Amino acid sequence: MAIKSSWVTDFDEIITAGAHHGLAQHTTEDAFYNGRTICLNGRHLVNFALCSYLGLELDKRLRQGTIDAVMRFGTQFAVSRAYLSATPYQELESLLEQLFEGHVLVTPTTTLGHIAALPVLIQKGDAILIDQMAHNSVQTAAKLVQMQGVPVEILPHGNLEFLEERVSALSSEYNHIWYLTDGIYSMFGDLAPVDALGALLQRYEQLHLYFDDAHGMSWTGKHGRGYVLDKMPIQERMVVATSLCKGFAAGGGVLIFPSASMHRQVKNCGGPMIFSGPMQPPMLGAAIASARIHLSPEIERLQKEIKDRISLCNLLLKEYNLPSATSSQSPIFYIKLGHPIAAGYMAKRLQDEGFYTNHAVYPAVSHRKSGIRFTLTRHLAAEDIHSFVKAVARNLPLAQDKETIKMLSQEY
Repeated sequence: MAIKSSWVTDFDEIITAGAHHGLAQHTTEDAFYNGRTICLNGRHLVNFALCSYLGLELDKRLRQGTIDAVMRFGTQFAVSRAYLSATPYQELESLLEQLFEGHVLVTPTTTLGHIAALPVLIQKGDAILIDQMAHNSVQTAAKLVQMQGVPVEILPHGNLEFLEERVSALSSEYNHIWYLTDGIYSMFGDLAPVDALGALLQRYEQLHLYFDDAHGMSWTGKHGRGYVLDKMPIQERMVVATSLCKGFAAGGGVLIFPSASMHRQVKNCGGPMIFSGPMQPPMLGAAIASARIHLSPEIERLQKEIKDRISLCNLLLKEYNLPSATSSQSPIFYIKLGHPIAAGYMAKRLQDEGFYTNHAVYPAVSHRKSGIRFTLTRHLAAEDIHSFVKAVARNLPLAQDKETIKMLSQEY
């Protein structure tokens, strides 16, 4: 009797095949990084896969902030924050509290922030509901809570009617119902219905909201505080996690709480806050420099520049009638191709024409929703976006041709 393959075997085969066909696990060959292009196999490709939406990683102020921090505090401060925090932490968290207007806890990464927060915030007697498209890091942290005896349900993506049905049904049985979701969904770039979720929060006293707004940070919202907090300022029964690694162009993650007591409990009891290494001085220095930019009027100009690129891209996708997953209001776009082979073909053809994108297949998306995920940054010019969309349109007929897919399937 044959033994079924485990998920590890399945994932390993998929990633190995992707790497073999030049679609995954690349290492860039640049001697110097310019933000706009990357060098792979001796060729320079325009990079449509970067998540540094405002392009601040090359800003001289962030670079100097990193240098100054290293010169003053060294390359690392190897002590748990349960005992000591490096000097720059105080300034950074003070600046971020101005930015977010909530109680702020800086974490080594956003993922470790989820792992610190959820097992502390959610206890036995509570229940968890998760949008099926919530980031893997949120789902991983939820599994740790599940091991403590908390039930976890995965809900259809964006189905508010079903969410309300489940909240109503569970309210008589559980103390708190936590709904976990993204602010900007990382694959398709669609937006969480924050206004509607806020209305649910008002209707159901037992409902709590936990948002991962990593991809909403910096490019939108007052002071770049992100999509979620711009729509709904932090309030009781709501927690927001975000990233300082993407649009913010530094390192680490941030948890924003509505109360000092909730902040204290996660800081005191969250596993990674006790047992994991801290955010290190170089990135603390970069984050402080970035926070100062975010708190200045300059952030509005930077946001306008990336939003102009988003609007242009939407116009071009519509003009060329390309199968977008959504009319994106974020810097993340997704071209639906259906079959994984079609997605692989498109990614390779775009590389041949000088563009690098994300080849999106299972397990990142379901088998039938394979496609091309691409992102926009301030590093890209309008001409880059025009050329890229035209290249997608040129290659789409063959990528959707059944005979082409059948022929290519024999190579995989």
